[in-house]
Amino acid sequence: MMTKIKKIALAGLMATIGTAACAETQLNVVAPWSNLNAYGKIEAPFWTEELPAKTNGELTAKLSNYSELGLGGAELLRLASMGVFDVAHVVVGYSVSDDPVIEGIELAGVIQDLDTLRKAVDAYEPTMTEALATKHNLVYLGMYPNPAQVMYCSEPVKGIGDFAGKKIRFYGSSMNDFIEAAGGTGVNVPLAEVVPALQRGVVDCAFTGTLTGYSFKFPEVTSDLYGLRLGWGLTFIAANKSAFERLGAEDQEALRASVEGLEDKLWDLVAIDDAAGIACNTGDGECPYGEPASMSYVPVSEEDDSRRRALLEEKILKNWSARCDADCVTNWNQTIGALTGLTASK
Repeated sequence: MMTKIKKIALAGLMATIGTAACAETQLNVVAPWSNLNAYGKIEAPFWTEELPAKTNGELTAKLSNYSELGLGGAELLRLASMGVFDVAHVVVGYSVSDDPVIEGIELAGVIQDLDTLRKAVDAYEPTMTEALATKHNLVYLGMYPNPAQVMYCSEPVKGIGDFAGKKIRFYGSSMNDFIEAAGGTGVNVPLAEVVPALQRGVVDCAFTGTLTGYSFKFPEVTSDLYGLRLGWGLTFIAANKSAFERLGAEDQEALRASVEGLEDKLWDLVAIDDAAGIACNTGDGECPYGEPASMSYVPVSEEDDSRRRALLEEKILKNWSARCDADCVTNWNQTIGALTGLTASK
């Protein structure tokens, strides 16, 4: 029986062959879930309208997304490496099982604000570029965040202490490490299946983005929103190396420059949408994306922030270091560690 990943690979390769016959510069591109705000507002218009306009029609795109292809996210790094897609938006947290070096840019709970995150992404760019090129046959083009990954719960929660005994939806190894270190049980549930999992009691709480949860109707089955940020849904944009090298030098530069502009727009949007997500979930403030819900928002106390750092030092960083080699750990300490005041050790 043909597996889903083989079916997607075959369909992607056939699409690439078909488009190559009529337009050598048409790129086969995949972006994340179609009901995310960034997709409809920025990503889809960029690939289908802006890129052709910027390049006078020299580069066009055949755009698809995770939703229509039935992808959960974990397959994207491998599919892009195989050349199924010419360009892919790959959510870091779903790809970490393939490479702990990539995981290093989004270790759960390390970064709590967007300014530090932007500095960390810039500092880690050479690391990402090398890892993608040498291990995954990919050319790094850029990276951007989604709204902060916070915890939606179906019952009252006051802080990290309330993780104990709860079944909590996660994605990515370090997020599971954090949940378990805090006394919870991690349950890996695809994003599209979280609402029914909450309804059936498969999970008590779930981590996802502040606006993502609103878009996926989490407030209909949850009551409390805890503001500890375990991640940012960081997503990198990369081109398959073989596909990129088939482009001429001018088209390569045009693609790089255009994606840099896309990256900036997505960073600007997330600064708005992170706060908008909280407003939409709670009704505290203006919700620009629909009728606000009435969840209770629980901010992070100083005590919880101290415990966050303690859990990172005692558990999460040590577990990640065991998955990475010594050079990887040293590099992380010199980049992200230096920005956050944290140190990983083997």
